[in-house]
Amino acid sequence: MSHQLDRLTRLLPPPQAAVAGPPWQHSRTEVGFDFPSDYRAFVDRYGGGQIGTPGSLRCFVYGPSSLSARPGMPTGFKGFVEWHVSDIAPMFEGCDEDYWGGTVYPMYPEPGGLLTWGENEQGDLFWWLTEGDDPDRWPIVMWARGPATTFRFDSGMVGLLVSMLSGDFPSPDWVQSPHVRWTLTSDWLSRGLNVTAGPAL
Repeated sequence: MSHQLDRLTRLLPPPQAAVAGPPWQHSRTEVGFDFPSDYRAFVDRYGGGQIGTPGSLRCFVYGPSSLSARPGMPTGFKGFVEWHVSDIAPMFEGCDEDYWGGTVYPMYPEPGGLLTWGENEQGDLFWWLTEGDDPDRWPIVMWARGPATTFRFDSGMVGLLVSMLSGDFPSPDWVQSPHVRWTLTSDWLSRGLNVTAGPAL
């Protein structure tokens, strides 16, 4: 995992500003599971934010925050999960293979269901498939909107980002642009940030 994160750091430099990481040791108590270790390491280094180039579409990676995303929404790990349950999961309720473009997956909190960690402005979504008790073995599922296609990866979230940025996985041209950069928009203690890092040298 550290090798993949180091490679990602070279492709997508993290912010120079200090990032307030979540108290991961409390997630099991709050939401009933641990987050995958590569995701925890990513959020500790990058926070929550977006990948993009000036004027391009953006890819968002979400992180838990002690501040609510909107009025009435829980905070912390519960807020991270509740956003998925209230905003994302209902979009796929009752959808068939044609809508999915492949395998029909259950949605968290169903056992082994998909749990959202990211999306992009093309409408594609990125999930963990929460199968089994070991989060480090959870596959990544990507749903590409047009035409609808479902992809499954066993590389983990950081491994998928590395594949996208390096060109090992087909991605929009802007993702592999030499000008691509990370913008920190939230961490555990703050929202509404706008700290841009990179691009890679």
